[in-house]
Amino acid sequence: MAVEDSAGHVKLLTYPDPAAVQASDWQKWMIPLSDLAGVNLASVKKLMIGVGDRNKPTAGGKGVIYLDDIGIGHPLSTE
Repeated sequence: MAVEDSAGHVKLLTYPDPAAVQASDWQKWMIPLSDLAGVNLASVKKLMIGVGDRNKPTAGGKGVIYLDDIGIGHPLSTE
């Protein structure tokens, strides 16, 4: 995942378990705002989400990835 602000500052983050992309169950990824240091979160221009090597993409991947509940701030209470 990469976040880019309007000034062109980009922060690239990698999910801790690369094999998770092949998991059949839902994977939760909570990212502390401190991990996005260097990007102005008040002026986010792009959120990029991908699978594989960003600098050396290869064709031929198959499958479905569902993304939901993308948000910023404190997690909602489960109660």
